[in-house]
Amino acid sequence: MSFSEEETDLSESEVEDYSIQWYAKLKDGHEKLEVSGEEYSCPFCPGKVHKYSLKDLYQHASGVSKGSTKRKMKDRGQHLGLVRYIDSDVDIKKPLGESIKKKADDPTASAGPSEKFVHPWMGIVANIPRKKRDGRYVGDSGSKLRDDFTLKGFNPLKVQPLWNRTGFSGYAIIEFNKDWPGFCNAMAFEKSFEAEHHGKRDYHEACDRGATLYGWIARADDYDSSTIIGEHLRKKADLKTIADVQEE
Repeated sequence: MSFSEEETDLSESEVEDYSIQWYAKLKDGHEKLEVSGEEYSCPFCPGKVHKYSLKDLYQHASGVSKGSTKRKMKDRGQHLGLVRYIDSDVDIKKPLGESIKKKADDPTASAGPSEKFVHPWMGIVANIPRKKRDGRYVGDSGSKLRDDFTLKGFNPLKVQPLWNRTGFSGYAIIEFNKDWPGFCNAMAFEKSFEAEHHGKRDYHEACDRGATLYGWIARADDYDSSTIIGEHLRKKADLKTIADVQEE
Protein backbone atom coordinates (compact mmCIF):
# COMPACT_ATOMS: atom_id res chain seq x y z
CA MET A 1 0.00 0.00 0.00
CA SER A 2 1.46 3.28 -1.03
CA PHE A 3 0.59 6.63 0.53
CA SER A 4 2.04 9.41 -1.58
CA GLU A 5 1.81 12.87 -0.08
CA GLU A 6 3.55 16.14 -0.49
CA GLU A 7 6.53 16.10 1.85
CA THR A 8 5.49 18.52 4.54
CA ASP A 9 6.34 18.45 8.20
CA LEU A 10 3.95 19.03 11.08
CA SER A 11 4.13 20.87 14.32
CA GLU A 12 3.99 18.88 17.54
CA SER A 13 0.42 20.03 18.13
CA GLU A 14 -0.71 18.69 14.73
CA VAL A 15 0.63 15.16 15.20
CA GLU A 16 -2.42 14.02 17.21
CA ASP A 17 -4.98 15.19 14.65
CA TYR A 18 -2.87 13.80 11.81
CA SER A 19 -2.72 10.38 13.46
CA ILE A 20 -6.51 10.26 13.77
CA GLN A 21 -6.84 10.99 10.05
CA TRP A 22 -4.54 8.08 9.24
CA TYR A 23 -6.35 5.84 11.72
CA ALA A 24 -9.54 6.46 9.71
CA LYS A 25 -7.74 5.78 6.41
CA LEU A 26 -6.34 2.51 7.71
CA LYS A 27 -9.87 1.39 8.56
CA ASP A 28 -10.70 1.72 4.87
CA GLY A 29 -7.59 -0.07 3.58
CA HIS A 30 -6.56 -2.38 6.40
CA GLU A 31 -6.39 -5.62 4.39
CA LYS A 32 -3.46 -4.22 2.40
CA LEU A 33 -1.25 -4.36 5.47
CA GLU A 34 -1.04 -8.12 5.05
CA VAL A 35 1.83 -9.50 2.97
CA SER A 36 1.16 -13.20 3.30
CA GLY A 37 -0.16 -15.45 6.00
CA GLU A 38 0.72 -13.81 9.28
CA GLU A 39 3.43 -11.48 7.93
CA TYR A 40 2.81 -7.78 7.50
CA SER A 41 4.54 -4.73 6.12
CA CYS A 42 4.43 -1.16 7.38
CA PRO A 43 2.46 1.02 4.92
CA PHE A 44 4.47 4.09 5.94
CA CYS A 45 7.92 2.64 5.25
CA PRO A 46 7.59 1.68 1.54
CA GLY A 47 11.31 2.02 0.87
CA LYS A 48 12.15 -0.58 3.52
CA VAL A 49 10.12 -3.71 2.84
CA HIS A 50 10.31 -5.53 6.17
CA LYS A 51 8.01 -8.37 7.08
CA TYR A 52 6.71 -8.27 10.62
CA SER A 53 4.53 -10.36 12.83
CA LEU A 54 1.54 -8.32 13.94
CA LYS A 55 3.11 -7.89 17.38
CA ASP A 56 6.40 -6.72 15.87
CA LEU A 57 4.58 -4.34 13.51
CA TYR A 58 2.86 -2.83 16.55
CA GLN A 59 6.21 -2.41 18.33
CA HIS A 60 7.72 -0.82 15.21
CA ALA A 61 4.86 1.67 14.85
CA SER A 62 4.91 2.45 18.57
CA GLY A 63 8.65 3.11 18.51
CA VAL A 64 8.44 5.49 15.56
CA SER A 65 5.42 7.31 16.97
CA LYS A 66 7.32 8.18 20.14
CA GLY A 67 9.72 10.28 18.12
CA SER A 68 13.25 10.27 16.84
CA THR A 69 15.59 12.96 15.63
CA LYS A 70 15.66 11.09 12.32
CA ARG A 71 11.89 11.07 11.91
CA LYS A 72 9.64 13.90 10.76
CA MET A 73 6.49 14.77 12.65
CA LYS A 74 4.50 13.44 9.70
CA ASP A 75 6.08 10.00 10.13
CA ARG A 76 5.28 10.05 13.83
CA GLY A 77 1.64 10.95 13.15
CA GLN A 78 1.24 8.19 10.55
CA HIS A 79 2.74 5.54 12.80
CA LEU A 80 0.65 6.71 15.76
CA GLY A 81 -2.41 6.21 13.54
CA LEU A 82 -1.22 2.63 12.92
CA VAL A 83 -0.80 2.08 16.67
CA ARG A 84 -4.36 3.30 17.24
CA TYR A 85 -5.65 1.07 14.45
CA ILE A 86 -4.07 -2.08 15.86
CA ASP A 87 -5.14 -1.13 19.40
CA SER A 88 -8.75 -0.43 18.48
CA ASP A 89 -9.59 -2.63 15.51
CA VAL A 90 -7.34 -5.67 15.46
CA ASP A 91 -7.15 -8.76 17.65
CA ILE A 92 -3.37 -9.05 17.89
CA LYS A 93 -3.66 -12.78 18.66
CA LYS A 94 -5.30 -13.55 15.30
CA PRO A 95 -4.26 -13.10 11.66
CA LEU A 96 -5.27 -9.63 10.51
CA GLY A 97 -7.66 -10.82 7.80
CA GLU A 98 -9.54 -13.10 10.19
CA SER A 99 -9.76 -10.44 12.88
CA ILE A 100 -11.02 -7.71 10.57
CA LYS A 101 -13.51 -9.99 8.78
CA LYS A 102 -15.18 -10.83 12.08
CA LYS A 103 -15.45 -7.15 13.00
CA ALA A 104 -16.77 -6.20 9.56
CA ASP A 105 -19.39 -8.97 9.57
CA ASP A 106 -20.54 -8.21 13.10
CA PRO A 107 -20.35 -4.54 14.08
CA THR A 108 -22.07 -5.40 17.36
CA ALA A 109 -19.38 -7.83 18.57
CA SER A 110 -18.23 -5.48 21.34
CA ALA A 111 -21.75 -4.83 22.69
CA GLY A 112 -23.30 -6.89 25.46
CA PRO A 113 -26.75 -8.47 24.84
CA SER A 114 -28.46 -6.33 27.49
CA GLU A 115 -26.47 -3.14 26.88
CA LYS A 116 -28.71 -0.27 25.82
CA PHE A 117 -27.66 2.42 23.38
CA VAL A 118 -29.33 5.63 22.34
CA HIS A 119 -30.92 5.03 18.93
CA PRO A 120 -30.54 6.57 16.41
CA TRP A 121 -26.87 6.26 17.34
CA MET A 122 -25.50 9.36 19.01
CA GLY A 123 -22.19 10.39 20.51
CA ILE A 124 -21.39 12.87 23.24
CA VAL A 125 -18.58 15.40 22.96
CA ALA A 126 -17.54 16.99 26.25
CA ASN A 127 -15.19 19.71 27.44
CA ILE A 128 -15.49 21.76 24.26
CA PRO A 129 -13.66 25.08 24.77
CA ARG A 130 -15.90 28.06 25.43
CA LYS A 131 -15.45 31.71 26.29
CA LYS A 132 -17.62 34.47 27.64
CA ARG A 133 -18.92 37.16 25.34
CA ASP A 134 -21.44 39.82 26.36
CA GLY A 135 -22.22 37.90 29.53
CA ARG A 136 -22.89 34.54 27.83
CA TYR A 137 -20.72 31.55 26.97
CA VAL A 138 -20.02 30.83 23.29
CA GLY A 139 -18.09 28.11 21.46
CA ASP A 140 -17.51 26.51 18.06
CA SER A 141 -20.52 26.06 15.78
CA GLY A 142 -22.06 22.67 15.13
CA SER A 143 -21.05 22.81 11.46
CA LYS A 144 -17.39 23.36 12.36
CA LEU A 145 -17.43 20.42 14.78
CA ARG A 146 -19.20 18.28 12.16
CA ASP A 147 -16.55 19.15 9.58
CA ASP A 148 -13.78 18.28 12.06
CA PHE A 149 -15.28 14.84 12.78
CA THR A 150 -15.96 14.24 9.08
CA LEU A 151 -12.29 14.92 8.37
CA LYS A 152 -11.41 12.29 10.97
CA GLY A 153 -13.54 9.71 9.15
CA PHE A 154 -16.53 9.38 11.50
CA ASN A 155 -19.18 10.50 8.96
CA PRO A 156 -21.54 12.37 11.32
CA LEU A 157 -24.90 13.54 10.07
CA LYS A 158 -25.06 16.50 12.42
CA VAL A 159 -23.42 17.98 15.51
CA GLN A 160 -25.71 19.82 17.91
CA PRO A 161 -24.06 22.05 20.53
CA LEU A 162 -26.09 22.15 23.75
CA TRP A 163 -27.08 25.50 25.24
CA ASN A 164 -28.56 26.46 28.59
CA ARG A 165 -29.47 29.72 30.33
CA THR A 166 -25.79 30.74 30.65
CA GLY A 167 -25.03 30.08 26.98
CA PHE A 168 -23.01 27.26 25.44
CA SER A 169 -22.69 24.36 27.89
CA GLY A 170 -19.42 22.88 26.58
CA TYR A 171 -21.25 19.72 25.41
CA ALA A 172 -22.44 18.66 21.97
CA ILE A 173 -24.37 15.69 20.57
CA ILE A 174 -23.08 14.06 17.41
CA GLU A 175 -25.68 12.21 15.34
CA PHE A 176 -24.85 9.20 13.15
CA ASN A 177 -26.83 7.22 10.59
CA LYS A 178 -29.14 4.77 12.37
CA ASP A 179 -27.95 1.77 10.30
CA TRP A 180 -25.03 -0.61 11.01
CA PRO A 181 -22.43 1.50 9.16
CA GLY A 182 -23.58 4.35 11.41
CA PHE A 183 -23.02 2.16 14.46
CA CYS A 184 -19.51 1.33 13.22
CA ASN A 185 -18.79 5.04 12.81
CA ALA A 186 -20.11 5.74 16.31
CA MET A 187 -17.94 3.00 17.82
CA ALA A 188 -14.88 4.22 15.89
CA PHE A 189 -15.59 7.70 17.26
CA GLU A 190 -15.64 6.32 20.80
CA LYS A 191 -12.56 4.12 20.35
CA SER A 192 -10.52 7.02 18.97
CA PHE A 193 -11.10 8.94 22.21
CA GLU A 194 -10.46 5.87 24.36
CA ALA A 195 -7.16 5.29 22.58
CA GLU A 196 -6.07 8.73 23.77
CA HIS A 197 -7.44 8.21 27.30
CA HIS A 198 -10.14 10.77 26.58
CA GLY A 199 -13.15 8.50 26.85
CA LYS A 200 -16.11 8.58 29.21
CA ARG A 201 -14.36 7.11 32.24
CA ASP A 202 -11.37 9.41 31.71
CA TYR A 203 -13.70 12.42 31.58
CA HIS A 204 -15.34 11.62 34.89
CA GLU A 205 -12.07 10.69 36.63
CA ALA A 206 -9.93 13.59 35.35
CA CYS A 207 -8.81 16.15 37.90
CA ASP A 208 -7.68 18.63 35.26
CA ARG A 209 -9.29 18.25 31.83
CA GLY A 210 -7.48 21.18 30.29
CA ALA A 211 -8.74 22.10 26.83
CA THR A 212 -8.91 18.53 25.52
CA LEU A 213 -12.07 17.09 23.99
CA TYR A 214 -13.60 13.92 25.43
CA GLY A 215 -16.09 11.71 23.64
CA TRP A 216 -18.14 8.52 23.81
CA ILE A 217 -21.23 6.86 22.36
CA ALA A 218 -24.47 7.63 24.23
CA ARG A 219 -25.86 4.84 26.40
CA ALA A 220 -28.59 4.31 28.98
CA ASP A 221 -26.95 6.25 31.82
CA ASP A 222 -26.53 9.29 29.58
CA TYR A 223 -30.13 9.01 28.40
CA ASP A 224 -31.51 8.71 31.94
CA SER A 225 -29.39 11.47 33.44
CA SER A 226 -30.96 14.68 34.73
CA THR A 227 -28.38 16.77 32.86
CA ILE A 228 -28.78 18.84 29.72
CA ILE A 229 -27.45 15.79 27.84
CA GLY A 230 -30.22 13.51 29.12
CA GLU A 231 -32.88 16.11 28.38
CA HIS A 232 -31.74 16.40 24.77
CA LEU A 233 -31.40 12.63 24.20
CA ARG A 234 -34.88 11.89 25.55
CA LYS A 235 -36.36 14.41 23.12
CA LYS A 236 -34.53 13.04 20.09
CA ALA A 237 -34.13 9.28 20.51
CA ASP A 238 -34.98 6.04 22.30
CA LEU A 239 -33.07 3.39 24.25
CA LYS A 240 -32.58 0.06 22.49
CA THR A 241 -30.44 -3.05 22.74
CA ILE A 242 -28.69 -4.40 19.67
CA ALA A 243 -31.30 -7.17 19.56
CA ASP A 244 -34.07 -4.56 19.50
CA VAL A 245 -32.52 -2.86 16.47
CA GLN A 246 -31.89 -6.17 14.70
CA GLU A 247 -35.51 -7.23 15.26
CA GLU A 248 -36.77 -4.01 13.72
